[in-house]
Amino acid sequence: VENFVLRVAAEFSSRKEQLVFLINNYDMMLGVLMERAADDSKEVESFQQLLNARTQEFIEELLSPPFGGLVAFVKEAESLIERGQAERLRGEEARVTQLIRGFGSSWKSSVESLSQDVMRSFTNFRNGTSIIQGALTQLIQLYHRFHRVLSQPQLRALPARAELINIHHLMVELKKHKPNFRCAGPSDPPALSMDSCTPPHTPSSPGVLLPVLPFLLGP
Repeated sequence: VENFVLRVAAEFSSRKEQLVFLINNYDMMLGVLMERAADDSKEVESFQQLLNARTQEFIEELLSPPFGGLVAFVKEAESLIERGQAERLRGEEARVTQLIRGFGSSWKSSVESLSQDVMRSFTNFRNGTSIIQGALTQLIQLYHRFHRVLSQPQLRALPARAELINIHHLMVELKKHKPNFRCAGPSDPPALSMDSCTPPHTPSSPGVLLPVLPFLLGP
């Protein structure tokens, strides 16, 4: 089954679309398996590991376009510090200033955009919610690491440091971007549930689910 899903995923041109397809189908297959097998079965464990790995990869793909420059700098700076070469950070003032101001001016719109992207892409609302929360958590951790790099003596006097967003303030603001998916209003039937509020998908979308249930359910 896994090879079949991978072959179909390869039909999508971008890695991001492939990951959306894989996550949706691994999540669906895992749900079916958990209804028929013990939670600690090898099959359940295998698909859970696949789902976790592809989810983490998707989160990295999701954060890369808006925050890739910040990710690259933090990794480079941490490597320099670890190797005892923090003095080389003195030549990064212009780059750091640009990163500080770029993040400050665009992070809200970027987070809103990626949240909408996720909720359009995933058939399971709870799974989409988990992915958004994972992405926001990773973003907070990244910005905290950025703060730590900028506390190094070589960058401590940089004027743009005054424009850094306070970590606590960032956390408070990010909480406002938790998914708010309206399923039913006061006049809607009480039978409506969150599970019925999945976004529409076309057959050409990476959100489409494969007819793999016969493989999983057996005769």
